[in-house]
Amino acid sequence: MLETKQVIVVNKSLNMPTGKLAAQVAHASMGALLDTTTRNLDTIFINLPIGSAREDWLDGIFTKIVVYVKSEKKLLDVYEKALDRRLPCFLVEDRGLTFFDKPTYTCVGIGPCWNDEFIGITDKLRLLE
Repeated sequence: MLETKQVIVVNKSLNMPTGKLAAQVAHASMGALLDTTTRNLDTIFINLPIGSAREDWLDGIFTKIVVYVKSEKKLLDVYEKALDRRLPCFLVEDRGLTFFDKPTYTCVGIGPCWNDEFIGITDKLRLLE
């Protein structure tokens, strides 16, 4: 049986405090899910095709995996790979209003997708500790 998950990739080199890290991970998760939206004048729609990974994930247990890379370059590489595969994804750019003194890329959210869609993108990354 195919399983679904969402993967959040954190730039660990930034050494964010726990609260800042939690907020950035939440931004990445929501941003990736909302990557599949369409809008009209007064409504935003989340597209959940029947039988899609997004539908399965929202009907399930919202599996999320948080992994890390050690540089902005590696974070951007992950983002580009997800874009190349046309996976729902979101690159979080912190505006630099609190912890950072300038706009900074902190995380990438990918998915929800089928587990096998992450092969070659995040499958070799280590869990954030």
